[in-house]
Amino acid sequence: MNRYESFWIVTIYRGALAILLGSAILFVPDMARTLLLLPFAVAFAVLSLAAYGIVDSVLVFVTSFFASLRRSRTALRIQSALGIVLGALFFSILFDKLQLHWFLYLIALQAVAAAYSEYLIARHTSRRHGSRWSYAAAAAALLCAIAYTIAAAIAPDSLTQRQISLLAYAYLGAFGIAQVLMAARMLHIERQADALAHAAAHPVGL
Repeated sequence: MNRYESFWIVTIYRGALAILLGSAILFVPDMARTLLLLPFAVAFAVLSLAAYGIVDSVLVFVTSFFASLRRSRTALRIQSALGIVLGALFFSILFDKLQLHWFLYLIALQAVAAAYSEYLIARHTSRRHGSRWSYAAAAAALLCAIAYTIAAAIAPDSLTQRQISLLAYAYLGAFGIAQVLMAARMLHIERQADALAHAAAHPVGL
């Protein structure tokens, strides 16, 4: 398996992780409706989001070894290092002081990093395969970054814990689905290209 395919396979794992955690949207916001369960809902949201940040950052670091562009590798490794450091801080030093809406800023930062890395990858894949659809992922990530920065700014005064949880888990679900679909599409394109190249190099005699 070449580095290109390995990159997209690890990306599918990242997407599956985000979808798995994003499925918590089915019950965590409802837990936050009641005063009795609200502390448990907030604690679960904080712990799960911090854990996701660390695990996803480790997977980002793994993907950096499969990126062919130096700038992509650097961007992915910086994103990975920041995610691991922040996740560790949230688990240890800041847990008692942590506010749930801070994660909206982290989501915005992740979206900015994703937009940059997806843009670099899109430039490479559009040259490699003649497809420019990959730029859509970068544009969507940038729009998410703007939207979640605005949401984080108004959250303390305008959003409830339930609404913040909904925003966080909805992003993870959408981000995960987008990653899985994009990675599956790029794997399909790559394997089609490899099959055509193999057929051209080894024509079947009549």
